[in-house]
Amino acid sequence: MMNMLSSFLVAAGLSMDNLAVTVSAGCSQQVKGHARMLWQVSLLFALAHFIMFTIGFEGGVLLHAGKAIAPWIACAILVFIGLHMIKNAFTPKGKEQVPVLNSLRTQIMLAVATSVDALLVGAGLALATVSFWQTTIALVLCVFVTSLCGFYLGRYLGYKFGRNMEILGGLVLVFLGVKVLLEGVGIW
Repeated sequence: MMNMLSSFLVAAGLSMDNLAVTVSAGCSQQVKGHARMLWQVSLLFALAHFIMFTIGFEGGVLLHAGKAIAPWIACAILVFIGLHMIKNAFTPKGKEQVPVLNSLRTQIMLAVATSVDALLVGAGLALATVSFWQTTIALVLCVFVTSLCGFYLGRYLGYKFGRNMEILGGLVLVFLGVKVLLEGVGIW
């Protein structure tokens, strides 16, 4: 039986992708102004992790069909948004930039892209003697807190270091997308 520390470590490991995404988004001021938007995106990320972990846990055997395409989709979403952030960094400040994360569709796509690992881990843990609810609660709380903190940390870094952090944030998303793809095809 998995203890609480093990559940927390699984949750912390699964929340690192969304932490990278939210810090990157915060650096580039992709979520303009409102704390409500930060909470909304953080809740979406936590909900997506809950859903994906539950699906993986309950349908571990059926997962192998979607395992081949999931990394490609996650990679495409992360690389697209990362390149968009890099492009915005080079847009003259006089021109109006449309923050990519203000779109609910983009928020949902990012939530799904960052929660693909939860699907796979859920399937793997279904075969072990794991407390589903203990791990799920730890996962949802960890994802929510790291997402919210990531936005604030990224916003601070973006204001302090400006365009360089926006470019770095975009590069992190591109790297994360490529990493997800390479892991998914078994290279990394």
